[in-house]
Amino acid sequence: MVIDKIGNINNIIETKSAKTVSKAKSPKKSDMVEISSEGKKAQETAQLGQIIRETPDIRREKVEAIKAQIKDGTYDKFVDNAVLEMVADKIASNLLRR
Repeated sequence: MVIDKIGNINNIIETKSAKTVSKAKSPKKSDMVEISSEGKKAQETAQLGQIIRETPDIRREKVEAIKAQIKDGTYDKFVDNAVLEMVADKIASNLLRR
């Protein structure tokens, strides 16, 4: 079997070197955080709780000023009897729970 020349071996086309292709610039992505209304309420509640914890139960300057007015006879704060009864009832109910 005779095989004739199929093609010119010297006529091989050299491949060109591959060019580096830069990636297309994608838009910069940025992270976002969105706080829900429940989260905002929880934060506000926590802040108010902190303020309440830091506020003293008794304001000494007010107490001392009222004591001085009572001692001098100049204290004229009007308190409704209904309010006094509510306070007395609250104190009594707290004492009975103990």
